[in-house]
Amino acid sequence: MRKLLVLLAAWHAANGFFMLAAPHAWYGFVPGVIDTGAANVHFIRDVGLGFLAAAAGLFLASRGTADRLLLVPAIVFLGGHAGLHLAEMVTHGATAVAAMRDIVLIVIPAVLPLLAFLPRTTAQTRNT
Repeated sequence: MRKLLVLLAAWHAANGFFMLAAPHAWYGFVPGVIDTGAANVHFIRDVGLGFLAAAAGLFLASRGTADRLLLVPAIVFLGGHAGLHLAEMVTHGATAVAAMRDIVLIVIPAVLPLLAFLPRTTAQTRNT
């Protein structure tokens, strides 16, 4: 579980840093973003900070089971972001390619941190 949380933290931190450092490049690079309207550099950077905060919570929670509550803000942000994408797919429709992209790149990484709250066996506790 710890390795998964670190991997997810790295994924979201990279996205957050990209959004902060090069918002116009991020806007043009990420598939589907240009379909949402004109680039708003301030908003892109605000959301980038949200991804960095989520990454920090994921990383800190990876350090031990006592720190699992640090996942809650990350799950709220990432889960809310994923929920918004799912709601837009339902209400506005999405191509199969766009839906699969959002599920793989947004929804799954948002749901995976919830695994930290599953009951652990003694062997899992020793190995994580």
